Amino acid sequence: MTGLLLSGIAPQPPSTDERYTPRWLFDVLGEMFDLDPASPVNGGDCVPALVKYTVVDDGLTQPWHGFVWCNPPFSNATPWADRFMDHGYGLWLGPVANAAWFNELANVADRIWLMRDFAFTHPTHAGKRSSMPLALVALGDRAAAAIDRAGSRTGRAAGVVVTRATEAAS
Repeated sequence: MTGLLLSGIAPQPPSTDERYTPRWLFDVLGEMFDLDPASPVNGGDCVPALVKYTVVDDGLTQPWHGFVWCNPPFSNATPWADRFMDHGYGLWLGPVANAAWFNELANVADRIWLMRDFAFTHPTHAGKRSSMPLALVALGDRAAAAIDRAGSRTGRAAGVVVTRATEAAS
């Protein structure tokens, strides 16, 4: 996905790394994941994943397998982005950043859903919109199909989907 330019995006320091993905997103994606390597310690999430690693488990050092859901700590996204790209199969929900790691991720993505007005669920974030743009990034055909399915179910009201230039031209 070469040529995606993200200028003028200033990183926002997170007040906390606990950001739970709302259930509606998983409902429209319609997927069961094999692994969530960045799951919250106290539960509080609704990720449909068979295996969940928390900060206690150190999901970065654990083996990754199958179809992965990754909503990483925003304060230290670089190693998570690198690990996600190395794994190469799943969905990533994270900040759109004017950083090398995001440009690399965007360039290997099969699909990107740029999301605006996204609200996480967490007692400190409940009902608050994200202070930064977010991207749901797909690596692999199954992940791209999940974004397409979610887009058709929501009318893409929450953002815009970017596809590879070669797909858009055909």
